[in-house]
Amino acid sequence: MLPNDKNRLQKTVSTTSVGLLLNVFLSGGKIAGGLIGYSHALVADGVHSLADCFTDIAILIGAHYWTKPSDENHPHGHARIETMVSGFVGLVMILTGLLIAWKSFESIMNPAANPPGWITFAIALISIASKELLARWTLRMSKILKSPALAANAWHQRSDVLSSIPVAVVVLAARIEPALIFLDGIGGAIVSIFILKLGFSILRPVLWQLSDSAAPPEIRDELRKIALSVNGVIDVHNLRTRFHGDGIQADMHIVVDADLPMKKAFSILKSAEKALYQLGPGVTDVLVRLEPEETKRPVSEPEYPVD
Repeated sequence: MLPNDKNRLQKTVSTTSVGLLLNVFLSGGKIAGGLIGYSHALVADGVHSLADCFTDIAILIGAHYWTKPSDENHPHGHARIETMVSGFVGLVMILTGLLIAWKSFESIMNPAANPPGWITFAIALISIASKELLARWTLRMSKILKSPALAANAWHQRSDVLSSIPVAVVVLAARIEPALIFLDGIGGAIVSIFILKLGFSILRPVLWQLSDSAAPPEIRDELRKIALSVNGVIDVHNLRTRFHGDGIQADMHIVVDADLPMKKAFSILKSAEKALYQLGPGVTDVLVRLEPEETKRPVSEPEYPVD
């Protein structure tokens, strides 16, 4: 993560602003080009790009909130706002896909009288090149900033690339052979399938996180090993984890020698917490409780659904 939330906010805003400007340009060009060039598939693709604008705006607004430090009303921070924005991106994609699927079905039933113009083919190629570059850049920034919302937006942008490819193909086919004009509606339907699939792939992990699902077993095992590696820790149990934004919150019981002085036992606790913060994969919050060895009761760790 970047050194502070101010830098994270600035980078998120600058990255998303570039995407918003490009999406405004592309959505207008696609819709206008589709109407002028008689291509339902390109109009559908333009609606997809227009949906990108709304998700960009959601991220620009949300970033000002999820980068805020914890306060009295949000003692655990505001990271879940970012998770909710990611869910909004996925939901917008699903609704957009359903709308395009409906319009595509109408186009298949009532194909246009004229084949798409060459302008639609040129606009589709421009969209493929520009959105692929934008998606790669946004995805790279999401990894640097550890931002699930930016990552979701990057995949939304990548879906625009995938949807423009069948548009270019069906437009070219209809220009070469006008009898294939019915493919324009099929191209729109293919676009909707891409959008729906990506929308569900973004929304699914968001729902898991908001339902307080545990971290995967391999991460829980790693946290347990880190705690056990601390000198003086005899055993670890009652380990619980959950996602919070881009990080993981964890709490556990560590078993120490019952005869240890309180000061020494507390020192072991602080060492375990420090090790978990430094070495734990994605750990942003840790709570460790002490338990003397003589009172330790074996407690089976509950099984949590894992994405």
